[in-house]
Amino acid sequence: MSWQFHDFQGMLACNVSKSTADDYGFTNGETVYIRVATVRDGQSGLRDICPNDSLSDGYWDGALASNSHTVTTKLAFVHHGNQHINPFTSGVVDDGQGHGFYRILDSHEEYGLPVNIHMSGVLITSLVWNNPSFLERIKNLTSRGLVEILGSVYGQHIMPYLDECLNTWALNKHKELCQRYFNATPRVAWVPERVWKYFLDNDFSNTGFEAVVLDGQTHHNDYCGCGNYHLTHKINTSYDVYAFFICERWYGTDFPGANSDWHLDFKKHWAGIVRAGDEKQICVYGDDWEKAAGVANWPTGNPNNYDSMIRWLAGAKPWIQVVKLSDYLDWYTQPTSGVTITITEDTYGGLKYWTGGSYDNWYNDFKYWVPYGCTKTAETLWKDVLQALNYSSSFNTSTPSGRLKELAMWTLASNLYETAWHEWDGSDWVLCGWGKEIWAHLRYAMILVKAANWTENPPATPQIYWEDVDDDGANELIMCNDKIYFVIERIGGRIVFAATKDGRVYIGNYMVQYRGTEGDYNDDDHVGALTDKWYTYNNHDYSHELYTVQIEVSNQTHVQAKMVSPDAYITKKATLRKGSYGLRVQYSQKYAGTLYVRLGSFSPDLETMLYEGKKVLQTLGSGGQGFMGWKNTVTNASAVVAWQYPGAAYSWAWTLTFAKMVEIKSLALNFCFDLTFAPLQNETEFAFSTLYSAYLNVYTSFTEGSKLVAAFYTYSGVQKANITVWRGVTPNWVALYMEVWHPLGLPIENVTLFLVDEEGNILSKVTSFLVTRAHLQARTEELKQKWTDAALEEKTVLMREIAEIDSQWPYAPG
Repeated sequence: MSWQFHDFQGMLACNVSKSTADDYGFTNGETVYIRVATVRDGQSGLRDICPNDSLSDGYWDGALASNSHTVTTKLAFVHHGNQHINPFTSGVVDDGQGHGFYRILDSHEEYGLPVNIHMSGVLITSLVWNNPSFLERIKNLTSRGLVEILGSVYGQHIMPYLDECLNTWALNKHKELCQRYFNATPRVAWVPERVWKYFLDNDFSNTGFEAVVLDGQTHHNDYCGCGNYHLTHKINTSYDVYAFFICERWYGTDFPGANSDWHLDFKKHWAGIVRAGDEKQICVYGDDWEKAAGVANWPTGNPNNYDSMIRWLAGAKPWIQVVKLSDYLDWYTQPTSGVTITITEDTYGGLKYWTGGSYDNWYNDFKYWVPYGCTKTAETLWKDVLQALNYSSSFNTSTPSGRLKELAMWTLASNLYETAWHEWDGSDWVLCGWGKEIWAHLRYAMILVKAANWTENPPATPQIYWEDVDDDGANELIMCNDKIYFVIERIGGRIVFAATKDGRVYIGNYMVQYRGTEGDYNDDDHVGALTDKWYTYNNHDYSHELYTVQIEVSNQTHVQAKMVSPDAYITKKATLRKGSYGLRVQYSQKYAGTLYVRLGSFSPDLETMLYEGKKVLQTLGSGGQGFMGWKNTVTNASAVVAWQYPGAAYSWAWTLTFAKMVEIKSLALNFCFDLTFAPLQNETEFAFSTLYSAYLNVYTSFTEGSKLVAAFYTYSGVQKANITVWRGVTPNWVALYMEVWHPLGLPIENVTLFLVDEEGNILSKVTSFLVTRAHLQARTEELKQKWTDAALEEKTVLMREIAEIDSQWPYAPG
């Protein structure tokens, strides 16, 4: 017989050889009965015996049979990860010093024990940009059964205070991301800050959730007298939603070592669950993932201690079963002992104390708070957005309007993050500073709503007008045509939004966390185009100066905005022409000196970038080529700055969060550049649009010439008209995308693009386009589809085009 003490597991193992057993008359396969007793040095009597007996009659009764068994303690670890969309989430995953989310995954993977993970939607989106490989790792562990994914609302807004439609959208959006990145459909939900009110079960049930995670100390003990929160309870409504309760013994713990007194108490606690004999009892740990990971100001020793505990549990498998919450639901068709519970309102203990018993007290501070630079309260702002969106169950994201409205809801949900959270200012709880910087920008969702409305009825001619599109009580300048929509803010004279008629956003990464400002200002991840960052003449930053912005030109062919700095040292003009997908920008400086102009935050097709991250972006041009931009390789959406004209040069470029930026600098008092936001192709070509117009895509370099001219011909070769589509200097790289209309309003038959010099001499033919019967047939079908829903005046226009197609058909080539 030999003995071995396992210090880490706290166990003493006894090994009896077969020959010894034979000597004592044991038969192979026979049941063995065992009694165990412990003694202490220097003391008489037995310290502990198993099985237990009072020994009052002088006999030790009973024995443990070798074929006996017991129930297991079910133990579930739930880690809640929540960080906003910012550049810092990679440091939370791995801080490079042995701490981070990855350590928790390492422990569970090493010892083969499952773990339940909730990642907020904003954290997932942030990692799509910053650390997609970490999402891949979680997907792999999920496929191997080691990770269970929990759901929740996308931006971790505090659910009871927002409308049901937003809760539903946010639950479904988060579920969509879990399916996309982890191939998992969550069945159990994490409730933000565990702030619960009685009606929320409806939101979770309607979006497919079977259970939620709440707190044993409060949600259970405040509303149920059964005395056992280790049993799941059915929430007492008509919906089949169950509650798992976090064990209160975990509160306030920072994961001491596995053999500490604290851990010994837990072993006793788990042993007590076993002795109770109820297979359905489950001890749930639930807390911030950052805590166990030792980041975000949590003790840095936590990851090692957590690993020690998981290692100990791996050796305790005979009586402790570490589980996934969904497995628990699968094991028990009714995962409860019949107990139901009605929870009117509650949260976890600490938050309940801080809020004075109800989160209502904190939300009311938020409800009546007026963000900096606004005239409306925070609650009015988010309600305005929802009312404007008129959301019911989903948006049709196959349409331009639906795509922009989906991004509007995405912006709103992101900026309601941790709604109404407070911080201690030394004497009282007040709305936290970082929260106000985020919440103040939820109103930017309204810009996307306005752009969505524009796509539904784009103007036939360029428009320029004033409108309060961000709901702050002050007007912004809008420049738009039937192709593109710009918003210009007086602060800095900056372009703060750009979207095209197909519903693609090029400037407007509003769901990314705002840091350092409540107002309409730049921060590290939001830099408006035409930001006058530095003027060396007076060493001044004009980024946030209040410019005089005025409408200088507005006619049938083009509109122009003029922006002048407060000291009149800087004047800039932006011109938008009919059919154009971009702006020609002209700068004038009053005095000699270098002006540095920042052009961002460029997000060519923001929606695709939010799903795909950096991998879809291709750099176009370079500082030495006189133009620079980025192309989305999925949709060809491209944002390009071309400064080849005399007077400007490249300064530098860099990456923001879900955006890119380039800075140019002046070399003369006057300079200009082009901004293009369009689905650029790699070829230079025309494409059919309507009977009277064609799209022109130019993406090439020219070593000579000063103009690109589109000449319009009949099928027989008679020139009818021409129009200049680009003017500049060479050598030059031209990135251009625009709709070119017949100058006489006639049907297009043949159009050719020529490179010409300043005197009008043709230097070369660039490309040409011939309208064929195939084009006419396709256009006829398109017009017939429009006819059904067209108003009477629209039908007149459609009929004219159909009639002229019929007239052109006999002459058009097959």
